[in-house]
Amino acid sequence: MLTITKQSDYGIILLSYIYKKNNQTSLSDLINETKLPQRFLARIAATLVKKGLLKSREGKNGGYQTTDKLKVFSLYNYLKIFEENMFICSCGDEDYQCKYDGVCGHKSVLKDKVNRIIVNQLKKIKLQQLIK
Repeated sequence: MLTITKQSDYGIILLSYIYKKNNQTSLSDLINETKLPQRFLARIAATLVKKGLLKSREGKNGGYQTTDKLKVFSLYNYLKIFEENMFICSCGDEDYQCKYDGVCGHKSVLKDKVNRIIVNQLKKIKLQQLIK
């Protein structure tokens, strides 16, 4: 079901913090200021580097910087990095076996209409708009 997990939430906090600093930012500075868990944040940062949303530099003056990809990367694409599915109800997943399938009449509306509207809106929002 579509929920924003801590991973996605912390990732947005991390991107926003680094973007607003507008320079090389160490993970330890971010952790000290936000009090977010270090190991969890390090994994999130590594994932964001892998996806090209952050650049990292090691060493004494190392740290993270945001990339220009934030201008074109949608909130939908960002959430797909961390979220297992993007459905508003479990029945949106083709593999889900609903025991109420024979009596439920709202699956097609939720899956085919409401979910499509939500996804289309998420695709319109660029990460840079969100983190400013």
